[in-house]
Amino acid sequence: MENRTELYFTTGEFARILGVKKHTLFHYDQIGLFSPALKEENGYRYYFVWQMDVFEVIKALQKLGMPLEEIKEYIENRSPERFMEMMDEKEKQIDREIEHLKQMKRFIRNEKDNITAVRKAPLNVPMLVERREEFLLVSDITATDERRTAVEIAKHVREQEKYHGAMGAVGSICLKEDLEKGIFDKYVKVYTKLEKKAASPKVMKRPAGEYVEMYYRGYAWDMEVPYKRITRFAEENGWVTGEMWYEDLLLDELTVKGYEDYVVRVMVPVCGGR
Repeated sequence: MENRTELYFTTGEFARILGVKKHTLFHYDQIGLFSPALKEENGYRYYFVWQMDVFEVIKALQKLGMPLEEIKEYIENRSPERFMEMMDEKEKQIDREIEHLKQMKRFIRNEKDNITAVRKAPLNVPMLVERREEFLLVSDITATDERRTAVEIAKHVREQEKYHGAMGAVGSICLKEDLEKGIFDKYVKVYTKLEKKAASPKVMKRPAGEYVEMYYRGYAWDMEVPYKRITRFAEENGWVTGEMWYEDLLLDELTVKGYEDYVVRVMVPVCGGR
């Protein structure tokens, strides 16, 4: 190029300055996103110095996760109004991604806490503990057979996805009146623990106070073993057990291979005592 000045760069020079590969510039030219200022008949291509500004715009939009086609469309029709509209939508998207990451972190933290609790606690031994209040997202179980029960639990899992503070596996609730009748496999509610209180009729509080709890390995889909051991332990100490018995599933299919290695924490509030 006879009239070439210091304001123009070859493809190689331009790529080195911008820290990209020559192939990137060729690709951008091919799709019509970013082309050289000059193309000579002999195939030489030259970029004008101020094209660096446009390229930096492309890089900035790529960092925001915009695909090249969207970047191309925006650059061809850019305006302050279009930019504000685009940034508003991008900000909402980032907020959704942040919330998703927070949810993932809650899940990880809860699963780690569950495994740590199982490692520390004696298995199949009832004990008295002091519990802080917790909030539970609950769903009623009205089915009387396993098939429909599974469907209702699946619906609960879908429901909990609407709540940003939901943590961990699904727990279940049995009633003392059923257990006293020898009905050990009847669950009246399932629940998911929430990080904090939520405004919903489906949220109930598990009150703070004293609970007898037992970590039970070898989940048999009924409460007979833990119920009998906890009841005996409570009677020996003069405690009256509450109406709701809770099962927090701590080790399940996510961490162990079979039901025989599942671990649940069975817990019931108590009062009285000697």
